[in-house]
Amino acid sequence: MSYAIGLKNFHYALLTDDSSTGATYETPVKLAEAVTAGVEPNVSTGRLPGDDRVVSTASRFNYATVTINTTKLPAKDEAALLGKKLGSDGVLRSKGEAPYVAFGYEVSMDDGTSEFWWLLKGKFQEPSRSSNTSGDSIEYSTPTIVGEFIRREFDEEWKFVGNEENNGFTSAATWFNDVYKPTP
Repeated sequence: MSYAIGLKNFHYALLTDDSSTGATYETPVKLAEAVTAGVEPNVSTGRLPGDDRVVSTASRFNYATVTINTTKLPAKDEAALLGKKLGSDGVLRSKGEAPYVAFGYEVSMDDGTSEFWWLLKGKFQEPSRSSNTSGDSIEYSTPTIVGEFIRREFDEEWKFVGNEENNGFTSAATWFNDVYKPTP
């Protein structure tokens, strides 16, 4: 058994179609270096009581809150993730409608293998940033951006996770070329 020790290769891909016939994405784009990633699923749970005990339980995935922190968030990536306009003068406009995107990343494991993720349909929100005045020591400031991911209409999937530790996983070298599509 291996354990997570690292994080790298943040990518996003714009979702251009999600219908009953399929899901289509643009080519994935690499983001700046990964600092942190958190995935917090929201799950509803129900219990059926009977004969003075719980006789059945069920749960349902609702959505996942995804929080990522990168070394930087260039204006071109912020514009793409939030549907904003980047003017020819290099100024990022504040208005925009965030599009649905897929978000992928790689988790390094302590045995030299990796785990690969694609979160399939989500919208990101305005990033948070804080900066400090310089003092006696150097402190870096990095942006954090939060998104909410839901199930795709096409197949009701919300994520795919591949692990090199699993027999049969052969997609590591091409994982970020496209958003993963399962083989039948």
